[in-house]
Amino acid sequence: MSTPQFQPRAAPRIVPMSLAQLNAADATPKVDWLWHGLIARGHVTLLTSAWRAGKTTLITGLLQQFAAVGAFLDRPVRPAKLLVVSDESEATWAERLRRMPVGEHCQLIAHPFRWYLTREEWQALFELATEMRSAGNLDLLVLDSLEKLRPRTIDDDSNGLEFMVASLRSLIESGVGVLILSRPRAESAEKRSARSQAGRSAADIVVELSNYGPMDADECRRKLLSVSRFPETPRRLVYEWDRGTSRFHFLGDPLGVRFHENLEHLHAALKRHRRPATPHELLKDWPADVPRPSRAALYEWLKRAHEENRVRRLGTGRRGDAFRYGLANEGDVSGARRDPPSLRADARERTA
Repeated sequence: MSTPQFQPRAAPRIVPMSLAQLNAADATPKVDWLWHGLIARGHVTLLTSAWRAGKTTLITGLLQQFAAVGAFLDRPVRPAKLLVVSDESEATWAERLRRMPVGEHCQLIAHPFRWYLTREEWQALFELATEMRSAGNLDLLVLDSLEKLRPRTIDDDSNGLEFMVASLRSLIESGVGVLILSRPRAESAEKRSARSQAGRSAADIVVELSNYGPMDADECRRKLLSVSRFPETPRRLVYEWDRGTSRFHFLGDPLGVRFHENLEHLHAALKRHRRPATPHELLKDWPADVPRPSRAALYEWLKRAHEENRVRRLGTGRRGDAFRYGLANEGDVSGARRDPPSLRADARERTA
């Protein structure tokens, strides 16, 4: 009996593409944004923050906006149907939704598993999402959080993110956006940075949520820092959440807001000095009953105050001649608050 002869498979033909074709305007795919610059159909967004930083509160506010065309934190929002898979209980969500109600455009699976998922449970979630997509009932899948929803056989969060994205690839390619929330573990900054960089490559957009600042007025303020492969993604967003109304307010100029809130404190600090003082001297003698700003914040406040003619500034700002600041139009026996030489020269020319 003759041995069957197997023909070797022909190698696939590889055809290069001209870069001029890729440069054509019609060859560049357009991104279908659900939340402009931050969440898109067919793409993965990773949102990270420390525990209790307000990540789920932010997402709940965003869920409300997907009911209709509108804006959230000054970014356009398009209507979408969502499925949220959360590691929190139904009771926790019920309390949250009493303060921040969300419409029927959003479906919730609350605390579906006791701890980490098995691969069979993850497969069941994927099949449910696929069915919802086929029925036209899913535009965005929200997974909260990476640490609780990744399969228990994967012991590393960065590998867990890569597994999630790879296993959801067919769903993503069908046009579903994916938002994954993550709470980085408590570890050294070096380990956290390496772990974060290892997993970020699986996401198209990475957003980090953190507190805005240490001052009393910053208690309900948060900042979003984003990195992305898309030019539409904002590098930085700052917002404030009103505990009383559960509403979000976009802060277009947070440094300006903070400046006007602390103008009275700046005035008090300057008044403690008989002579114009450097920023270093002001920080050193800052009133004990007032939160001390950072050096960078104080420089910004003094710069704005000078631009608005609220303070007098002396010096050139160069080495050996640092800027010194004092209250405008107040007497000083030392004469230190008189007009700078350049202003006196201008006055002499006008008099002549």
